[in-house]
Amino acid sequence: MKKNIIILFVLLHQSFFAQSQTKIIDMHIHSYTDSDFGDREPSQDYYGKKGSKDAESHRIETFAAFEKFNIVKAMVSGNPESVENWVAKDDDHRIIRGILMFSPNDHEMDSVKFEQMVKDKKIEVFGETAPYYGGTTLSDSIWQPYLRICEKYDIPVAVHTGGGDPGGTYSWSPKARLKLGDPYLIEDVLVKYPKLRIYMMHAGGEDWPEHAIRLMAYYPQLYTDLAVMLWVEPNTQRYVKEFLQNIKEAGYLNRVMFGSDQMTWPYAIEKSINFLNSLDFLTEQDKEDIFYNNAARFLKLKE
Repeated sequence: MKKNIIILFVLLHQSFFAQSQTKIIDMHIHSYTDSDFGDREPSQDYYGKKGSKDAESHRIETFAAFEKFNIVKAMVSGNPESVENWVAKDDDHRIIRGILMFSPNDHEMDSVKFEQMVKDKKIEVFGETAPYYGGTTLSDSIWQPYLRICEKYDIPVAVHTGGGDPGGTYSWSPKARLKLGDPYLIEDVLVKYPKLRIYMMHAGGEDWPEHAIRLMAYYPQLYTDLAVMLWVEPNTQRYVKEFLQNIKEAGYLNRVMFGSDQMTWPYAIEKSINFLNSLDFLTEQDKEDIFYNNAARFLKLKE
């Protein structure tokens, strides 16, 4: 009898959490057009899972995940054409327009064009910015015109931290170097633009999770997402588990946001959610904050 009561309590507890976790914000989604679909990602992930077959299938499958898991907002980055294609088909107004840039002149961009896109609300988050892949850092002079515009218009910035895909240096990102992913390399940006809303992607990756925590301790405006660390392979999951334990103990969990970084594998959204929910050292409130509340505060969303 006592055993049955305990089981019932556990089931009710799980049911309550499932109902209370009503909203999710995904701060790290990628979009593609047919012209760039699969250019950067391998044909299958670590687990042998193949990605979507093409750009439109990927969008449809990702939108289905949004619906299934009540993802009410998603920061989507890709080339501008792909992002606008997603927005045009987004009847539920979930998409927050981002832009994927490895170098400051990607998409034939310059500061004049960039500022006009910001004014036209074609860019709502400057990111994913990934200087790592282009052989630079966000602190380099070539990125400063964009950052000044972001601070001027209060546009959040999302910057890649940590490494990249193994072997990428030998193929599509020849200028990438592991040392460029160190979160400490964005410190000059934090000093120069104290009003800038900025978040790290991947929480420093496998290499510098402690650097990410130390940087957040020094700069209270700095947030982070978790992204690919939640699902891509067991080793990244090990690191992000340790990161979450450490940052909770340090007292900065209120600036950690959910992101899936599903790339061409929309199933990674569910996998990321399930892994985060499986961490028993996080309370229900911790999870609610990571899934929604912290990002809502960062984005200045109005209910």
